[in-house]
Amino acid sequence: MAGTERGDRAAGGTSPLLSVVIPTHNVRPWVRQTLDSVLEQDVDPLEVIVVDDRSSDGTREYLDERAAEDPRLVVLSSDAPGGGSARNTGADRARGRFLVFCDGDDLVPRGAYRALVDGLIASGSDIAFGDFLKFRAADTWRPTAAMAAYGRRRSGATLADDPTLLYSRACWNKAFRRDFWEREGIRFPDVPRSNDIRPMTSAYLAAGRVDTVPDVVYVYRERPGSGSMTSRAASPESLLSYLEQESACARLVAARRDAGLERVFSNLVWDRDGYVHVAKHLLALTEGEGDPRVSTAVAGLLALSPAPTGSVPAPRELVLRLTAEGEIRAARAAARAGAARGEAAEVEDAEAWRDWDALFRVFEEGDGPTDEERLVLAERFARQVGARVPRQAEEWRRLVERARRVLGDRAAMFSPSAHGLSADDARRVDLAERVDAKVSGIAGGQVLVVEGSALARDVSPGLFDAETGEARVIPPASVAWRADGERQAFSAAFPVASLPLHRPLSPVVSDGAGLVVPLAGEASLPPYAARDAFLYDGYDGVTVVRRRRHWIPRGARRALLAVRVRLGR
Repeated sequence: MAGTERGDRAAGGTSPLLSVVIPTHNVRPWVRQTLDSVLEQDVDPLEVIVVDDRSSDGTREYLDERAAEDPRLVVLSSDAPGGGSARNTGADRARGRFLVFCDGDDLVPRGAYRALVDGLIASGSDIAFGDFLKFRAADTWRPTAAMAAYGRRRSGATLADDPTLLYSRACWNKAFRRDFWEREGIRFPDVPRSNDIRPMTSAYLAAGRVDTVPDVVYVYRERPGSGSMTSRAASPESLLSYLEQESACARLVAARRDAGLERVFSNLVWDRDGYVHVAKHLLALTEGEGDPRVSTAVAGLLALSPAPTGSVPAPRELVLRLTAEGEIRAARAAARAGAARGEAAEVEDAEAWRDWDALFRVFEEGDGPTDEERLVLAERFARQVGARVPRQAEEWRRLVERARRVLGDRAAMFSPSAHGLSADDARRVDLAERVDAKVSGIAGGQVLVVEGSALARDVSPGLFDAETGEARVIPPASVAWRADGERQAFSAAFPVASLPLHRPLSPVVSDGAGLVVPLAGEASLPPYAARDAFLYDGYDGVTVVRRRRHWIPRGARRALLAVRVRLGR
């Protein structure tokens, strides 16, 4: 066994009940919290095996200090570079009746290992699954919320009973019988990314019985910086590693010949992990055609995966198929259309236009978008491209017109320029730059108030309405101006009765001579209120307001539907 070993095997030589394997690599800022959370677990006797993979930031020195103080802690050097080898080294040295894994920068809640071990002792199952959370500086969330198998207690089940266990294939939120682990010869591969999905899929399929406990047994830290696995996930090498491992999983699932597992795996590829990995890679690209190896690998995975059996949200299936066909620019435009707020990297206008142009070409040469794709793509194009006031006016205008032919008029619903309201391109650009109008806030209720500012008062705020293709600017009932440093702040009021129902309206300013430009920015929006006459959203740099029906008829309709459900109609 390579490397130096620090610490004793277990206090008093007693065989441990549980072995915890922790691979580490340059995690000095976080490893103290990790070790504290593991060593505080109420499982006795406990063995903690930390396998360091060539850390250079003081991690190894700190581990040696802790091992000198606590006989339950063993510190090893990995047999070979990589997280997979580190886990294998630890598992090979484990003596516990049960085996768990933990990463060197994460947290284990109190009582977590006791819940897993007690379940396995009572049931005799091979694997116990627990719930988990993820967190970063700004928020915490529960990824298992959409996985039916989690959040409940079940003993002695099989993977066929709970196929959605496949949706989570990390190794750290579960405990294994060590004799099962060794009997099945489970090993982690040394690959740049996703080194646990293949061994976990193998383990799930091999297990005779499995348990699930409702307890949160793991808290995963998503941390920034080039050194974390999360931050490297978008690189071509990481994506290719994932695709290779996922293709191996596809073969394992296909060999089982279980229709339920195949349906879950299909959803895993087309709507979950497969899409997420590919889209993350595409969204990180800021220029060029991408790596052709990616297209080949995606095509290989899709060939091994069952076709989607249900409704995959647009444009996810489109993103994967375009990537497999080598249409990287078109796939990148579709990925931006499906991205959550803040996920896509900023790109130059010309680069984004080429991507959208490639997508429109694919549609024109083929069968065109589905109705759902058209709906999603039109709104994101309208926000990401149509609402801009570009200097390259002719190129931009041609792209918007092409979008309207392919996606319909909604592709220009936030673009006054595309509707002839700002036909003089040079004057429009001059107005946008001279006035520099911005939206800052929205207040609702029974009167809509739009707040913003400009460099001059020679413009009038309004709401742009063009969803149906016929554009107009709705003027406010009143506007109040006040000086705000070098800028002029305004507050424009729109009574409910003056606004159309269920139409997306975006703030604009006009100069009184036919020139209209969008208000830049995303406003501070009011929280949802059931009796508010409006709904609001703001992303991709565009703020949108929609008037909705009065709360009384909406409440009456919900009550009627509830009665019909109770009566079985």
